[in-house]
Amino acid sequence: MLTDKPTDAEIEETIHRTILDLLESSGREVRVFDDDDDLVSTGLTSLDMAALVARLARRWRTDPFLETNSITEVRTVGDFCRVYQTCINGA
Repeated sequence: MLTDKPTDAEIEETIHRTILDLLESSGREVRVFDDDDDLVSTGLTSLDMAALVARLARRWRTDPFLETNSITEVRTVGDFCRVYQTCINGA
């Protein structure tokens, strides 16, 4: 369980940074994206999505996709951020 909860802005920033790190570490082109962009358009593959969720689970000790959400319903970067924000902060 989290003791010092990150703000919604910190959650969004961390998710964006982690996506960029995953893309850069795989040597793929990194382009600018925002919350309205589809996750697929960022360049993430299904394996990257699994790695993203795993990294965030280690960071925040929670996986909202094991608890109450279906990853197949998450389409955009913003959707993904909101799932974490709701899971962590109940927003």
